[in-house]
Amino acid sequence: ERPFRSRCKDVEVFDPKEPPLRERDFASRGVIQEYLVNPMLLENRKFAIRIYLLIARVKPLLCFHYNCGYIKRCGEHYDENKFRREDLFRHITNQEFQKKQDEFTESTAAELMSIEALDAYLRENCGIPAFRLNFWQQVKSICTEICLGMKDILHQLAKFGSFEVFGLDVIVDADQTVYMLEANRDPSWVCDTAVKKAIIPGMVREMLELVFWSHSDDGRGKEAMLCSPMRGFEVLIDDAFDFQAVDVE
Repeated sequence: ERPFRSRCKDVEVFDPKEPPLRERDFASRGVIQEYLVNPMLLENRKFAIRIYLLIARVKPLLCFHYNCGYIKRCGEHYDENKFRREDLFRHITNQEFQKKQDEFTESTAAELMSIEALDAYLRENCGIPAFRLNFWQQVKSICTEICLGMKDILHQLAKFGSFEVFGLDVIVDADQTVYMLEANRDPSWVCDTAVKKAIIPGMVREMLELVFWSHSDDGRGKEAMLCSPMRGFEVLIDDAFDFQAVDVE
């Protein structure tokens, strides 16, 4: 996984059991995010949701989001008043980080959950009906803003034939508001759980079908909403037909 994740550049050997907060070198520039102190909890654990955004074509711009994803949980119970070094397993949802915790892989917290299963859990245990409907509507807005944010630079610098898929991690607060945590280029395709096996292979297959269609004679001059071979993906932006699924401010 690591060579693909780093695009085979600057690959270095690392000890998977190294302390999670050993001294690091950080970039001179970056983005500072406000910490979300009131996250929605799953069995008293903080969680993040992995979703997918596809830039299938850059000229004219054609973007999709995938209507499936999965939930990643922290190994320890959330406590906003505990934020020392040893408490980071309560706060950081990254699974590679969580695996540094003893016995995490054998715990129920390590089991990934589908968004459908989360929807059922929230309905049955928290009295939250139709979580998915509100969630996906907000996801579409977030993904659309991301696409619009890169549109100008893609128009200037990208070459026809380019495409990219992003693994977006989002988090939900106690009021069911969705926030983006990060966008991952070259997201992991490792199918090491039943949930991933149910999502990733079909998504990759459909993703490639959409990319090939959008650059072929079959897709030339045709509206993606009506003619593309999408099943789990949904059109966000189709500049060739001035289509944008969500109006954002």
